[in-house]
Amino acid sequence: MTDWSNPLRDPRDKRLPRIAGPSSMVIFGVTGDLSRKKLMPAIYDLANRGLLPAGFSLIGFARRDWENEDFGQLVHDAVAEHARTPFRESVWNRLAEGIRFVQGTFDDDDAFDRLAQTVRDLDAERGTGGNTAFYLSIPPSAFPVVTKQLARSGLAQGDDQSWRRVVIEKPFGHDLASAKELNTIVNDVFPEESVFRIDHYLGKETVQNILALRFANQMFEPIWNSNYVDHVQITMAEDIGLGGRAGYYDGIGAARDVIQNHLLQLLAFTAMEEPLSFEPRALRAEKIKVLSATKPCHPLDRTTARGQYAGGWQGGKKVPGLLQEAGFAKDSTT
Repeated sequence: MTDWSNPLRDPRDKRLPRIAGPSSMVIFGVTGDLSRKKLMPAIYDLANRGLLPAGFSLIGFARRDWENEDFGQLVHDAVAEHARTPFRESVWNRLAEGIRFVQGTFDDDDAFDRLAQTVRDLDAERGTGGNTAFYLSIPPSAFPVVTKQLARSGLAQGDDQSWRRVVIEKPFGHDLASAKELNTIVNDVFPEESVFRIDHYLGKETVQNILALRFANQMFEPIWNSNYVDHVQITMAEDIGLGGRAGYYDGIGAARDVIQNHLLQLLAFTAMEEPLSFEPRALRAEKIKVLSATKPCHPLDRTTARGQYAGGWQGGKKVPGLLQEAGFAKDSTT
């Protein structure tokens, strides 16, 4: 097991890392890139660090005609390839005991009824305490039908002793109006305190270290202001292409995929004042101040530049350009 530490945690805090309480997680969109490369490996890493309860259960929901074992193999392969901690057979075997799969489409009432029964069965078998998180690793256009199905099937309702939470990945809408509409749809089913809008970029250690570098460092913070800093450049340099995301990316583009979430978060972390605490509400308050004071670039055609990456060599291998990626429209202007 490798050492791991939270860069936002006070080094004087000697408490042991907190183990999550009894719970299960349902992932919608289990066959996608995010699920295979990020979510499943992260769940395994938590188990490997001893931070998951013994009865934790993972349920995948997708259209594939799979059995539990097929989904288990998908999770196994994703973990083996992308986990940050070493693969240990004993940890995997314990995790695999709680893996289940439910086949169906988002508009299939029977499929969601089977999902509800699977959640109940796992609670009885593994003691999940009735606590379930629903991770929507799906396009925003599917949020309305999935949240309505969760409400109809009773999956969204907890009780005084249990919780139900929904985790939503970016992009959250394609503009302000659609984001507000999605908020209304989700909040009609889940109370705000049960809604978690996730930007996985903030989980990167380097990104988290921005706050530690600024506010725990007496050398930098006194000069981290306009009196000493002429300008700031934020570069997001990637060494990978679409990686099988052509269908998703052609309808989204870089601006919605990384600028309005990842890069604006970096901007906020870089420019915000020190929060009263590192609790979510305090952090959010300071980020809102920064974004409210940020002026959009106008006119866009003169202040911005868009482009598409071309083919070339990466790590000694020949790689295609954007328009040569499999599944990407050859006449796309994305």
